[in-house]
Amino acid sequence: MLRIYLDNCCYNRPFDEIRNEKIKIESQAVEEIIGKFVKKEIQIFTSGAIEFELSRISEGSKKRQVEDLYDSLDLLSIPYTNNLDKRVDELEEYNIHFMDAYHIAYAESKNLDYLLTVDKKLINASKRGSLKIKVISPVEFIMEVI
Repeated sequence: MLRIYLDNCCYNRPFDEIRNEKIKIESQAVEEIIGKFVKKEIQIFTSGAIEFELSRISEGSKKRQVEDLYDSLDLLSIPYTNNLDKRVDELEEYNIHFMDAYHIAYAESKNLDYLLTVDKKLINASKRGSLKIKVISPVEFIMEVI
């Protein structure tokens, strides 16, 4: 069974204002992935980094929607270990943003198959580093993997 990690933007995407076709397609892809998780066709893991970022959503109604979605899922939690901090420091050397580095470090610590994100900067930065996980968009995941 595929084991994946969705970063914070994936949980937000279904509730973003649909300004263009790209956001609409990404939103549909995230919803399809969550549907596959609910049907127990894939496993989705989470971490304290996700929960921290979700707590920082400033828009009240969107925050409630995202938290309701997140709370409705029985995700597998990856525990924090001190080794994560060392890996984050290494990842930041590749110009990977601090929180994104934590997402990667958490996902790598459990040897997950994929980290999904709609953040193009993270996808591009992940290609510069020596990662133990493939970082792709939800749309790519649907098209290439499932």
